Amino acid sequence: MDTTSAAKTEQPWAFKMMTPVEPGIVCIDLDRMLKFYTEVLGLKLFSDAQTTPEMSTKFGSTPHGYRIVRMQTPDGGRIKLVQPNKGTPAQNPVPDWVFERQGIAYFTFIVDDMKPILARLKANHVTMISEEPVEVRKGVFAQFLLDPEGNYVEFVELN
Repeated sequence: MDTTSAAKTEQPWAFKMMTPVEPGIVCIDLDRMLKFYTEVLGLKLFSDAQTTPEMSTKFGSTPHGYRIVRMQTPDGGRIKLVQPNKGTPAQNPVPDWVFERQGIAYFTFIVDDMKPILARLKANHVTMISEEPVEVRKGVFAQFLLDPEGNYVEFVELN
């Protein structure tokens, strides 16, 4: 299947987005994760809120309420960090290979220049999956890293 032509095909219906997609990361230690995403990656804190056990039970997320923090990327996208008020989420095992994890395995930041980002990540002792960015297609360089709780994050530079 030619994905280039498939991407150009008109869809008979599509929902209207109000903002970019907001991936959510359920955290064991939200404060540690917040520090990584804001202080190391440079995302901006957008909101920090608590929910009640009544609302979270009705919503089907947890019977104990939770804290949810939204951070904004430089282009306006957002990432959510969530931690239940009681109990600890099960730690997902970190597979040796990114594509060994089923489901949402990683998210990607597409950037114009990876060099300063990678220098900052290395200075902060972030676990990098490869020593250097890999040219995955002609002119497309990618680098995977792990956040403090073992979630894969990808940076992609298009040349």
